[in-house]
Amino acid sequence: MPRRVDFSANSPIYDKRHGVAISAQLAEALANGLTNASRIIDIGAGTGRVSVALANEGLRVVAVDPAIAMLRTMRQKPGGGAAEGTRLPFRRGSADVVILARLLYLVAGWQELLRETKEVLRKGGTLFHEWGNGNDTERWVEVREKARTLFQDAGIEDPFHPGARTELAVDSFLGELGFVRREQIAAGAGPVITLTDFLNKIASGEFSYIWNIPKDVQDSCLPRLRRWCESRFDLDQPVPIPAELKWIR
Repeated sequence: MPRRVDFSANSPIYDKRHGVAISAQLAEALANGLTNASRIIDIGAGTGRVSVALANEGLRVVAVDPAIAMLRTMRQKPGGGAAEGTRLPFRRGSADVVILARLLYLVAGWQELLRETKEVLRKGGTLFHEWGNGNDTERWVEVREKARTLFQDAGIEDPFHPGARTELAVDSFLGELGFVRREQIAAGAGPVITLTDFLNKIASGEFSYIWNIPKDVQDSCLPRLRRWCESRFDLDQPVPIPAELKWIR
C-alpha cells in the first residue's frame, strides 16, 4: 500500500472516537444483495468497524490493514478474526466487493490504490466508499485546514492526511476509472463536540494532525490556531464531525 497515516498507536482509543462498529441498520443496507458466497475485501479495515458488522450479517470478509495493532483490536470483537500482514496478494478480478471506508484521504497514492481496487474487482463488482472527512463548508474542516496552512508555512510538507483533499476529487477520479454510482446510503452525522474540544483533541494528539509535527512547530502554531478560531467561531457551540456520513455504492 502507498504511504499512509499509521494508526497503530491510536488503536486503544479509535473505537471510542468512531464507534466499535457501524449500526446494524447500515450493515443490513450494505449487505443487501450480498451472500455468504460473496468475496468481500475491506481495505484499511482498522479495528473492524465495518468488517465485524458485515460478518455479523453472515458475510465473509477479508479485513486488510497494515497497522497490526488495529487488527489485534479487531480480533477481540465477536466475529472479528483477521489476517495479519502489511500486504496480502489478491488476484485480478478475484473480489465481488471492495470496501474503502475513511481511507483515501490518508493514503498519498490514493489514485494508485483506486486503480488497484479496479483490478481486484471482478467485472460488475461493487465498490463501497465512505469519505467521512467532511467538506469545506464545515467549521471543523476550516479549523483543520487552517492548521494545515500554519504547519506548511512553518516548513512542514504534507503535515497530515497526505491523500485526497476532497470527496469531489475522489468522485471525479472514480468516474475516470469507469465506476458508476448506483446508490447513496445515508448514515447520519458524526459525533457532536465543541470546537474547544476539537482543538484540545488536536493539541493532545488524539487526532492525527500533529503526529508528524515537531514539538517546537506545535508550540508555535497551535496557540495561533486557537487565537484564529476564537476570532471567527463560537468555540462552545457543539458541531457534528462530520455533518453528514454517507456511503456510495
